Amino acid sequence: MRIFLAVLAATLMTLAACAPAMQGHRRADAPMQAIVGFDPARFAGDWHEVAAIGRTPGARWHVEPGAGGALGVTTSRDGAGQGRVIAPGRFTLSTFRSPLWVLWADADMRSVLLGTPDGSFAILLDRASAMPPDRLRAAREILDWNGYDLGALH
Repeated sequence: MRIFLAVLAATLMTLAACAPAMQGHRRADAPMQAIVGFDPARFAGDWHEVAAIGRTPGARWHVEPGAGGALGVTTSRDGAGQGRVIAPGRFTLSTFRSPLWVLWADADMRSVLLGTPDGSFAILLDRASAMPPDRLRAAREILDWNGYDLGALH
């Protein structure tokens, strides 16, 4: 019985060593890229938080672009925040600790996927309160490619 338990313990330790290290809700070794064609002016308007990882979805967002890469963002949960575009597809927002990266947006800017490099959360925004299955599937694929834990998607 001792030999069995020793073999079982060694097997479990080996499997644990093979599991990818997580940073927040995403694999630490996963590449992450923001879209370079992000246009703050097209991001303006009202959004519904239809799904999220690392937070409960459901917040409403209102985005207003400002001069020089500034963003004004108000959410029903996080309050009003001032943001600033810091690189293509990347911006900071005073109501969040981590910078937000635009991981994906559909061509008509009806859906946007935001994530944080530290893996603390990812947010799927849509202009409507429900997202069509094809765009939700595309967003899930992008989350997976960026190393996010799809089991945590709500």
